[in-house]
Amino acid sequence: MRPLRYQLGYFNRSWTGRQFSIVTILIAANVGMFVFQSLADHFLPVIDGATWTTRWLALSWGGMRHGYEWQFVTYMFLHGGWLHLLFNMLTLYFAGREVEIVAGRNHLLGIYFTGGVLGGLAQVLFSQPETSLVGASAGVCALLIAFTTIYPEMMLTLLLFFVIPVRIRAKYLALGLILVSCVFSISGIWGGAQAGMNSIGHLAHLGGCLAGWVYIKELGFGQPLGFMQYFRRRTERIERMRRMSPEEFISQEIDPILDKISREGIHSLTRAERKTLEAGREKIAKKVR
Repeated sequence: MRPLRYQLGYFNRSWTGRQFSIVTILIAANVGMFVFQSLADHFLPVIDGATWTTRWLALSWGGMRHGYEWQFVTYMFLHGGWLHLLFNMLTLYFAGREVEIVAGRNHLLGIYFTGGVLGGLAQVLFSQPETSLVGASAGVCALLIAFTTIYPEMMLTLLLFFVIPVRIRAKYLALGLILVSCVFSISGIWGGAQAGMNSIGHLAHLGGCLAGWVYIKELGFGQPLGFMQYFRRRTERIERMRRMSPEEFISQEIDPILDKISREGIHSLTRAERKTLEAGREKIAKKVR
């Protein structure tokens, strides 16, 4: 996936010149962990049919039952093969660097690990008890959805099968990922919990997508969700009412309610209006004291 960086406008800054890029650190950590995983699985003994890394670091029901909380993080740095690692790191590089520029390092980490944890939990909860989950796919999907939410109309060039160039808008890439994951999760095609070449955690992808979408919208990118708009308006109204003097509060908030009572009766008041009257009573009482 190669975004056309001249379309970024204000955010078209040099990424390679920045120091301590979190995306670079994440890629290095994943590659380093893959080397460790390969060496450990080669030299350490297999116990009950499971390698050392699968037993202790992959996310599984058994690990959850034994209190291995670290598996919610460590599984994200294991991979089922070098192609699995390569695909995830390419997506992390192209999507993650844009999210880091716009949202910042801390929020990039928040999106990545929130998507990884929630995606892993979603997969393991609906998997067979003996299965385990590895791979950065859930966190990478969260970053990819965050990127496509920030730049829904950006034209991307994808290399289908790493050979055939395909042009597509970012929002359609996100929609395609979600639809494919939904269909495969329901049908069981290429399903499973251990994310390798023959078994993919589609529910982990969906959980990561949802986490990335909600997280980046909460930051203010894209059209806000309905419940977010409601709570934002409610918070702004409460803060505005708190700053009002008693005279301003009576004039702007109480008088319209009293006019409504005189026209339609007190039974016509909504719950919010009754709460406003109670707030006005408290404001006046504080002024008197």
